[in-house]
Amino acid sequence: MNLEELTSDLNTATFWREFTYAETWFNPRPKLRVELADGIVLLGSLAYVFQLKERTGASDHPETERKWFQNKVLSKATKQVRDTVRYLAEHEEIRLTNAQGHSVDIRGAELTDIKKLVVFKGSKALPEDCLSIKYHVSDTAGFIHIIAAHDYLGILDKLRVPHDIRLYLEYREHVLPRLRKAGVVVEEPDIMVGFLLEEDLPTPGSMEKLRGFVQDVETFDLTPVLSELLAHIQNPNKNNDYYGILLEFARCSRSVWREFKLRLVKSLEACNAGTFCRPFRFTVPANDCTFMIGPLDPKWPSAGTDGERMRTGALLMFTEAAKYAAKTTRAVGLLVSKDGDAVCLDWCLVDHPWIEDKRLLDFLAETNPFREVSERNIDSFFFRG
Repeated sequence: MNLEELTSDLNTATFWREFTYAETWFNPRPKLRVELADGIVLLGSLAYVFQLKERTGASDHPETERKWFQNKVLSKATKQVRDTVRYLAEHEEIRLTNAQGHSVDIRGAELTDIKKLVVFKGSKALPEDCLSIKYHVSDTAGFIHIIAAHDYLGILDKLRVPHDIRLYLEYREHVLPRLRKAGVVVEEPDIMVGFLLEEDLPTPGSMEKLRGFVQDVETFDLTPVLSELLAHIQNPNKNNDYYGILLEFARCSRSVWREFKLRLVKSLEACNAGTFCRPFRFTVPANDCTFMIGPLDPKWPSAGTDGERMRTGALLMFTEAAKYAAKTTRAVGLLVSKDGDAVCLDWCLVDHPWIEDKRLLDFLAETNPFREVSERNIDSFFFRG
């Protein structure tokens, strides 16, 4: 598997097929076909643009490998990144097809944040001073991350959640110029430790602390559930509304995923036991979004035409009520039910400005459907010891 194939697979697994573009050829004008980038990840107004450079025909001579790095990585790849930014600025929209097979119009004017990455795979003879170069600043494109392929794999493997990867790259962009100015050289794992521990600056040699990092995948990972979301969306509006649900999770850190999964597990337990359990809700104020998770009341039908009508109605009712109670603009709802031995997961997204609604106010007052909520800060990352 070459670097392009590996990076595409990694991005698809991490950022989901809906937001990943490996084929980015387009026609800026008739009879001219160009590649926008080697890869793109598009998450609402956030874009990641990738240029990938892999050494072929490697030699055992450090100076030869240094010239390859300077020519292909520092010169050619960064120029291609500048071209990508220029294409996005010059064209009102560029139509691409994502890994899910859906055609999407990318509008550069709507991209408020573009992360630029050059990922490279050099030879064993590549000098250490080349490996120590971790960014490039362009007069026109700004900060460009330069990351060795094994380090990019490590970033995705450690963080796994799209929003945390975004925060890491922002931390990296903030600290690397300061480290260079101070003459301090760090490895990528040192930067990761600095990020995970919320240090002002990474410390050389601190990568040993990664041994104590708790990768509690089983408590937070929602990827298996979210990858099947398309088949379970209860969609009262236009097609592909489920993209909005995925975007809400992409905007949330690991701590939010962990809280969501905890409530999902409790809902599944209640559903399997056939016991009544009030729906759960929590809000992420920074994202202006509320999440509602709950099991269908076991006394209500869940199968057949009546069951489908009941599930859809209950899902929208509880999601609207949770949104109204929290006074947020958006809400994501998940209703868990059983149809024989099969578990049904029904999703919806409610997205509209909050306004007073006597119907919802009366429903909340008369039924008190949710548990009490309280404000608290939640850590995303844990270390042993």
